[in-house]
Amino acid sequence: MKRPRPTRKAKLEALKMESDLALCDQIRRLLALPLEKRTHFLRKCVGIRMSCI
Repeated sequence: MKRPRPTRKAKLEALKMESDLALCDQIRRLLALPLEKRTHFLRKCVGIRMSCI
């Protein structure tokens, strides 16, 4: 017996759910990093060995 093919709407819903799960997973991994690794882009070098936020 053949299974009915999924509709376009069903495919889009599945893709949206997968995208949401991937985004939540990425956020969870980034939040698990130490604070200095999460905020490295905020730092500005002010000298040879110094940085500040």
